[in-house]
Amino acid sequence: MTIRWTPLRFLPALLLACALLPSPPARADEDDTRYLLDQAGRIGRQRDGGAGALAPHPGGLVLTIEGQAYRVNPTLQDLEPALYVAINRGQWGEARALADSYRRLAGHKPHLVLLADGLAARAEGDYGRAIGLLEDARDAAPGDARTQMELARAYAEDGQDRESRALFEQAIGNSLPPDTRQLLQRYVDAVDRRGDWQGSIAVGRGHNDNINQANGFEQCSMYFLTLCLARLKLPDPIASSFTRYDLVLSRRIALAGHHNLLLRPVSYGTFYQETAPQGRAIEDYSQQTHVLYAGYQYADARQKFSLLPFMELYARDGHTHYQAPGLQAEWSRALTPGLRLTARASVKRYAYKEQDSRYFSDYTQKAAGLEIAWMPTAHTSLQAGIDFTRRKYPMPTESGKDLAVRAGVFHAFGQSGAFVNLLALYRVSRNDERDFFLGVRRRDEQQLYIATLGSTRLSVWGVHPELRFKHVVNHSNSIFYGYSQNEVSLQLRKNF
Repeated sequence: MTIRWTPLRFLPALLLACALLPSPPARADEDDTRYLLDQAGRIGRQRDGGAGALAPHPGGLVLTIEGQAYRVNPTLQDLEPALYVAINRGQWGEARALADSYRRLAGHKPHLVLLADGLAARAEGDYGRAIGLLEDARDAAPGDARTQMELARAYAEDGQDRESRALFEQAIGNSLPPDTRQLLQRYVDAVDRRGDWQGSIAVGRGHNDNINQANGFEQCSMYFLTLCLARLKLPDPIASSFTRYDLVLSRRIALAGHHNLLLRPVSYGTFYQETAPQGRAIEDYSQQTHVLYAGYQYADARQKFSLLPFMELYARDGHTHYQAPGLQAEWSRALTPGLRLTARASVKRYAYKEQDSRYFSDYTQKAAGLEIAWMPTAHTSLQAGIDFTRRKYPMPTESGKDLAVRAGVFHAFGQSGAFVNLLALYRVSRNDERDFFLGVRRRDEQQLYIATLGSTRLSVWGVHPELRFKHVVNHSNSIFYGYSQNEVSLQLRKNF
């Protein structure tokens, strides 16, 4: 931040103090990173159908009941086909009742009873019991393709991709009708896609009315009688057009069972056409952020846990501004097929580089948050969260705490291909102690709103347009940090 004092020139201490204040863009970077990761997570949940399951088995038998109840005689000849019909139609109450009667008969097939009980447990979401029963069914009939397929599907839905793929391929090796082999191959392909790189990339143009987050504040700072001897003038907002890109990737490499290696690179940047006048502390406000997460993930049908070391690099004004190594832990659990609770915590150390290390103090940041996401339909997603952040600097006047609440909604309008994605965030920040140079104990209240409108129906080669609006207003009890910012951009995005 550059401050112009006229005609006095005897305030270098104040200028230095302002330069040593925490760097505002760091929080903006975290908001953008969280927004991109949340967007990628929503796309992934929608791709998985909201519960992470594979496509349902279509069933080998078709029976139209139309309210008609059919009596099944307690014989092997009647119970066995009836049990298969109940399984194929997903009528688990009837399947259990039929299986109880069937298991009492001499000459029954043990694997069929275990199959029915295992699939009923899977339908209830009890994957531990389901997989145990289906494994027993496979062992009881090693050559039964249906049992192999259902166990492979249960493995896949429970996040055990290696085991699932091996069993699907084993089932394909059996003598099966062409339609069944094609179905199994689709399952194999679906499991393989989980191990592919997934994410999105976008590029676009836009306009920002305040790239330097300035307010143009001006006042007389020293009077003699009614004569103003010195005037304080803060920089005016700089408006500029820009080019922007963002890239979010994720790859899960299955190790064994529920255990995976997770890789998640994130990169985004904004390149402004306008620059500040020469002599300012920052002349080029163009910026780039790169984050690489790489670590361990546990995933089953209900919950996920990841422990990811990461490295963040932020560049602005033509050079690296800081590097921040850190560690992030995240746990999420599906409370229902469409309702998921997520808790996360992280710690990272900001280390300023090159000439910026002379003006900014390295510091440690710790953060924790809780989020709830609900998908009432495959086309709608709602989320809300709360985040707490602690910044620890060498000096308590610079240290502080943030509390933020956020809410978002995504809705796709059916066959039209149109969609809307809305985000609102409110943050309160307060430093630990009063700053002598600012004259206050700094306290900020920030509001951020992002609205994205798009249409996948206008896609060309999988690339669709998005119109994005962003509004930020920061109220501060210090004249140096209040600002308002508006931004609009049109970008092209491809999800994969």
